[in-house]
Amino acid sequence: MKKKWMEGIFVIFLVAFSFFYTQQAVNLVRKTDPIMKKIEEVSEKTKEEATNAVIGENYLIPGYNGKKVDLDASFEKMKQYGEYNESLLVFEEVTPTVSMDEYYDKYIASGNTLKEKIALVFEVKEKEDPTTILNTLDKLNARGTFFVDGKWLEENTKTVLTMLENDHEVEVLSYENGYDEILFQNTLDVLSSLSNLSPQYCYAKYDNKEVIDLCSKKKMHTIVPTLQISKQPFLSLKGKVEKGSIISFSITKEVNDEIGVIVNYLKSKGYLLDRIDSLLNEARDEK
Repeated sequence: MKKKWMEGIFVIFLVAFSFFYTQQAVNLVRKTDPIMKKIEEVSEKTKEEATNAVIGENYLIPGYNGKKVDLDASFEKMKQYGEYNESLLVFEEVTPTVSMDEYYDKYIASGNTLKEKIALVFEVKEKEDPTTILNTLDKLNARGTFFVDGKWLEENTKTVLTMLENDHEVEVLSYENGYDEILFQNTLDVLSSLSNLSPQYCYAKYDNKEVIDLCSKKKMHTIVPTLQISKQPFLSLKGKVEKGSIISFSITKEVNDEIGVIVNYLKSKGYLLDRIDSLLNEARDEK
């Protein structure tokens, strides 16, 4: 019995050693392959370090993923092709050492300026009607983020579904301008059931302890917009926008009248108008 047990151990050892030896041999062949050598050479030149999130006393700016060549995946593709081809390089992202997702107790006032994006944010509450803004954004192929009051959400689920279907982002603003935790959570649950996604962001016009304490408890980030617009919307933002800006609008007749001009102006400056979740995501925007 003991002899058979020892023979079994020996067989397992041989199999493990054989696998290890084979793997080492494969690695050696790859290392000396001209294609792999070229990939390794190019990988050093194309590597981009990740940018850490900037953390201040009360505010933060999101970081930005770096990138590096996936040596094995690139080698496999090029071996099938038969020679080195730079277009077949496979890249993988490198996450920052310091990420915004480690901090929920600080406000976000802008996205990372390495992105060519800005975000348009709209507050929707009480009896306000975002239809004109929605139609204009859709017509001009621009995405927006709508922070909606919980009471308004309950009474306008059809409009919210239209927002979501047209690839706009919907987040929770408050519940009848208040932040009762139970009502706020109920609104989050309703929105989650409509979008099949968990809300990620809260909204504050200024440093607001009630908002940030509630939202950080729920592991949601709180934004304070870079620019807050209500009167003379176009003139209020002209010349003041830069990469990463978060621009919020109250829904007024002036904003309804000028939103098309604003969108076209921002696009003419080279900005991509996207959702908050895309602007603040630390993933790369590869063109």
